[in-house]
Amino acid sequence: MYLYFETQDRDYKLIIDSGKLQSRLMYALSDLHMHKILQSTSLYDKPAIDIIHEQELPYSTTYKKIAELVKWGLLVTYKSEIIEGKRVAYYKSTFRSIKVNFEGALDTKVETEPNEDALERLTLRFYDL
Repeated sequence: MYLYFETQDRDYKLIIDSGKLQSRLMYALSDLHMHKILQSTSLYDKPAIDIIHEQELPYSTTYKKIAELVKWGLLVTYKSEIIEGKRVAYYKSTFRSIKVNFEGALDTKVETEPNEDALERLTLRFYDL
């Protein structure tokens, strides 16, 4: 279950209380490569090669982690274009920021600030199925 609420400065926050999505978010943040990919794409869409060079990540690992993040809905294919005869996909993180509040046995609360344009693309992909 997700709950949107609006803050005073008109930015939207998203509370995630789905155990599965919480687990995936926490796993992605704890995995060094996934964390760097999400950081790199939190504000701007980028092709995988730019992420690899910017974050100094291994090629094959980066592509594998990107595929996993896309499958989980934490990263979206923002756009694609053909450059020198090859299709290049640009990726963007679904969330601009993620805040995890762990209160032991009481509760775990995950609050995110969504990238609205990335969420829009994710929604369009969902409705295309």
